[in-house]
Order: sequence, then C-alpha cells, then structure tokens
Amino acid sequence: MKLQHITTLLKCKYLFFPPKKSELLIYDEHSHKITSSILNLQKVQILKTRKEEINLFILLKTFLNFKFSFFDYLVQFIKFTNAKIVITSIDNNDIFYKIKKRCGVSTIFFQNGVRMGYRDIFEIFHQRKKFSEIKKQNHVDLMFTFNLMTSDLYSKIVNGKTIVSGSVLSNNVKISNKKKSGLIYISLFRPSLKRKTHLNEIKLIKSLRKYCLKNKLKLKVLFKYFKNTKNGLEEKNFYRNILDKNFKGIPNSNKRNSYRLIDDSKIVVSPGSTMGIESLGRKNKTAIINPFPNVHPIKRNFFGYFTKRKKSGFFWHNGIEERKVFQVLDNVKNVSSKDWNKLIAKYKYETAKYDKKNVNLKKTLNDFFLLHKIKSHKYLRK
Repeated sequence: MKLQHITTLLKCKYLFFPPKKSELLIYDEHSHKITSSILNLQKVQILKTRKEEINLFILLKTFLNFKFSFFDYLVQFIKFTNAKIVITSIDNNDIFYKIKKRCGVSTIFFQNGVRMGYRDIFEIFHQRKKFSEIKKQNHVDLMFTFNLMTSDLYSKIVNGKTIVSGSVLSNNVKISNKKKSGLIYISLFRPSLKRKTHLNEIKLIKSLRKYCLKNKLKLKVLFKYFKNTKNGLEEKNFYRNILDKNFKGIPNSNKRNSYRLIDDSKIVVSPGSTMGIESLGRKNKTAIINPFPNVHPIKRNFFGYFTKRKKSGFFWHNGIEERKVFQVLDNVKNVSSKDWNKLIAKYKYETAKYDKKNVNLKKTLNDFFLLHKIKSHKYLRK
C-alpha cells in the first residue's frame, strides 16, 4: 500500500452505522453550496466522495461482494440508500458519468464553473481520442450548463439531455441597478503551495492601477479568501506589495454579496474566472483579460478558444500588452449601455445565461421529480 493511501486512511472519519435511505442523494459534499440554493437538503443524504469520510458498514458490504475499488464503494453506498436520483455540481467529474449505468439511478449535474479545456474535463478535446467510444461509457440524464457552447461540448462526450440554465448561484441574485462606480478586479490569487503567481499577473495588476489613476477610478479587488485566515492574509499582502494602498481589498465572507459588488462596478475585469463569464451574463460591462501565456506548462485557454475567436476583441484580450489592455478597458468604459447590451447578445453562445431565480431550471426539475414519483415540494426551494 502506498504512503498516500495510508495517510488518507489515517485522516478520514469513520462511520459505523449504515447510511439513511434517501430518494435524492447529493454526490460530493462540495456540491452543497450550489445544490442547497435550489433544494432543501434537510432530508437528503450526502455522499462524500473525497475519502474524507468512510462508512464502515458500506465498506464491509463492498468487500463481501468481492469488490475492492473506491468506485465499487460509491456504487454500494448509492444502491443501499435506494436513491432514485443522484445530483452533483461537480460536473466535470467523469466518475459521476458512469453512475447511472452501474447503479440504475437517474443522474443530474449543475455546471459549477467555467470550462476552458485546462485541468478540466474539456482537456479531453486536446487528445486524439474517439469521442463516440467515450460517450458510450458516459450518461447523465439532465446536464444544466452555463451556455450552449458548454452544452454542445458535453453532448460530444456524455449521453443525456443538456439544458442551458446559466449559473445557479448568479441566477439566485437579483441584478442590481444601483449607480455604478470604480473598477473591480476578480482575484485569481492562490496560495503559493497551490500554484505560483505568474509574472504576467503582476504586470496586469500594475497596468490596472495605472489605468485607474489615469481615469480617476477607484480600484477594487474582489478577494477569494476570508479575512484573517492564513490564505486571506497571504492574499491581502500579495496585493499590498503590488499596489501599496492604491486599492480597496474586499475579503470574502459569508455575508458578502459578490454579484452585487460586480453589478455596482463601472468596469469588471476578469483574468479568466467563472465570475467574469457570469458578469457578462448579468450584462455588466466586463473586460476579460487573460494574462497567462498559452504555452506548456502554463497553458491556459482564453475567452473564445473553443469558438476560435481572435486574440483580441471588443471586450477581451489574450495578453498583457498595456496598449491593448487599455484599449479594451476604454471600449468597455465608454460604450453606452444600450450598445453594450446589443454587443454581448452576440456572444450568448459562450457567456452565462441569466435565469432570474432559476425559474426555468426549477420547472425542469419539478417535471423530472414528478416523472420519478418524487414530491417536488419537499425538496425544491421557492
């Protein structure tokens, strides 16, 4: 047994009692944030899939059936709960695509983040594989996606019905019409142990400071991490070292309404985050500036990659040339709201749809639950 397997076994929590029966089952605890915004999860079982918790009763049943892989354990868990439908927001987990065939249940996923073909499921499109053969192994009954582009790509590798529903979390927040001010940058900072900051990121941030000073705009940075945490302090110091005091850092918190903050900004700048795509769906004036060189091993695909768009466009640029960056920012800042709305409507194929309060998504779920003789009012949030 490898050392990493021993470490995992020592760290995980063990449960002795069998899991509860549940007609709905949530796959992966990291799905909680998105699924709980649509469903009442009080009576729903959550299957933890990252080996942070092991149910010994299920593990024993798995071994008694002469099955010894972790996937076999997951299958045994699902079958024991008598679940009719298994739901996740970890949409790019290819193990999930195989559950329906093994367990005889219906499955649903909600897209939780932008898919760009780098360290996600769409990386498969860089490989020389027969997608028809891959598709035969994968099935998800309902796939709720941000946009038609993602639906089209999933349809090439997963059997099932795709529904363009937009971002579940963004849809739950009403679009603010408050007077807009300042430029807000969506932080892509990660602790040094997770990834090293590329020099291009620092150059872009400095260019944004210069642009804000020139145009008398308040520079705001939407932090990823919580205040007074180790990662939060590292993120704060990272930006202070670059920007000194010429910015307002907005730490993450349970009370922070990130969508309201981007709605209330005159310009939103995204270096390739999910929220940048969501911001476009909310019709905010948004600049997508990808600072990462598109070469191995730092390869990061950019806005318009799958649709074969040019390196630069009205509201995006793949690079850090200051003249180009300023031009994109000027475009976004100076365009009228009427013209902006007409412009971004042309890109709805690859941005995020906005479905206020997830009305259409919930209607589809309601019909699907009824088909499975599940009382939807027990689970669907109003």
